Amino acid sequence: MDALTRNVVDKLLEWGADLVGIAPVERFLEAPEGHRPTDFMPECKSVISIGLHLFDEMAEIWGDQEDMTKSLTPYLFYGYGLTNLESSRAINRMARALEYKGYKTLAFMPTWTSSMAKYFDTTLATGEMKAEFSHRHAAVASGIASFGWNGLAMTPEFGTMNRFNSLLTSAELEPTPMYDGPAICRPDLCGHKCAKVCPAQSISVEQTQTCKVGDKELTYGLHDNIRCVYAILAMIKDAGGRTEATLPDGLGNAVQLVEDQEAGEMVHMYEKMMLENCFGIICGDFCGKCLHKCPSRKFVKKELKDYDLSARHSSLNHPIL
Repeated sequence: MDALTRNVVDKLLEWGADLVGIAPVERFLEAPEGHRPTDFMPECKSVISIGLHLFDEMAEIWGDQEDMTKSLTPYLFYGYGLTNLESSRAINRMARALEYKGYKTLAFMPTWTSSMAKYFDTTLATGEMKAEFSHRHAAVASGIASFGWNGLAMTPEFGTMNRFNSLLTSAELEPTPMYDGPAICRPDLCGHKCAKVCPAQSISVEQTQTCKVGDKELTYGLHDNIRCVYAILAMIKDAGGRTEATLPDGLGNAVQLVEDQEAGEMVHMYEKMMLENCFGIICGDFCGKCLHKCPSRKFVKKELKDYDLSARHSSLNHPIL
């Protein structure tokens, strides 16, 4: 590995990343127009992706607010709000360091709402929800993750228990190979559990969607983003809050979503107070059942025990204790 790439990887691991991968910009050629790295920075040569591991117990304890043995707050803060801030600090620090070396750098927020604000009118018209730049796709392109049926970027080290951030740069860094190990997502073993536990029924078992990253065509379950938001915002029952409303059948309707949210009648006052005061910074998605209930983090420990992970840029190979 060349000296610059080695320094970039080592520093990001030192600054809190658990996983680091690097994708050449060519792996994003099939990304939608307006969302490619070169659409924002024509000089971009590499995309650095970092993953931060979410400790497993925050998923184990996630549950109904009325169950006194369960709690959402470990995930809302440590799994979302704080993790977004910690990853952003590492990315911001590396962006400045590379700029000092004479390279251009650019980064996007890891919180989904802010990163898609300019597309709200398009979402209302078409129902499509897209961020400016997809950190999940960058994680897959950089080789640290692979898509699961639920559309989440899963890693062989931690399953779904990760959050990702990215840095675009004009530095031509040494790329990480895309993941080619054993399947991380195993719907044949879990029976599409993510689709079954989704309170918004937003993940299809029968219908699929595909995307091309590098030379790989990846397939996963069709996801209704609008229905998903009802669960994220605690607007329906079984999404972690106290609300008892039930989402109607059929495709999610963005206009109806906005009307329901503005009316405020679908959200319990406690959840509404929490969302209005700290959503996205101090806490995050109320639901996330497709992440919490996914057994991939348990499967990987068994199925991948013989797979050599030593060549990956991981904190497991650079222990902090």
